[in-house]
Amino acid sequence: MRNCESVRFTLLTAPRGGGKSSTVMRLYPGARGYVTVKSDEKGSVLYLRDLETGLDRELMHRSPGGPYIVNKAVFREANLRLCSIMDGLVVLDECGWFETAGRGFRPALDHFRQTEGIQAVLSIRLDCLDWYLDYLGRSCCRITRL
Repeated sequence: MRNCESVRFTLLTAPRGGGKSSTVMRLYPGARGYVTVKSDEKGSVLYLRDLETGLDRELMHRSPGGPYIVNKAVFREANLRLCSIMDGLVVLDECGWFETAGRGFRPALDHFRQTEGIQAVLSIRLDCLDWYLDYLGRSCCRITRL
């Protein structure tokens, strides 16, 4: 169990469709970090939007009824950028089961844990909350339920 002297992680949590991404875009425009954006209500294409530049890159897509096909290069580039940050505020949307399995943004999350100068806002699904609290350290986290 990790212990922190001060809160370093704010966890924005809600069930699927609970407004996490919308809240991140509304509260943190121009911040260093990323938010996911759907192409349509069906979510057939998910984009990763750089909050600082506004640039969207296709993160994953799927055919109707099929599984998502992940663009690993986009995750890799985003992780490289996030892992170069040494201090200040960082915002990351849609942390979920990918990361618990060591994929997706896990390298960036590992970096955030190890870099004391970083304050991170992470949006996570409610069903992942306990894993993130254990991984980041309960005393290091503030929970904001949407």
